[in-house]
Amino acid sequence: MSELLCRTLRLTHTEGDVLYPVRMKNKDTGRVAFRLSKAGNTKADSIEVTDEQEMILKVTQQGYKVRARTERPTSRGGRTGLYALGERAIREWQLIDGNESNA
Repeated sequence: MSELLCRTLRLTHTEGDVLYPVRMKNKDTGRVAFRLSKAGNTKADSIEVTDEQEMILKVTQQGYKVRARTERPTSRGGRTGLYALGERAIREWQLIDGNESNA
């Protein structure tokens, strides 16, 4: 698994794909961070969070959407997108280290 992927939070897509939050490089600043959003699906609508635990808190308890993808990149048949817990695309999620889950 890439070091860009968060290994602690696992999202399961309704079609069975396992997705992981992914750090992305901001081409304007060079900063590598998780991109979170409350509303829109653009870089302008998002905030950047570098701390993995802060990202997990915002996604699991504060309703933020997160950029996530499969281990396999889209160029090899993987899936990527902006996902939120409790929306229809994600059927369940799990905190790997915390051993907690929510369906």
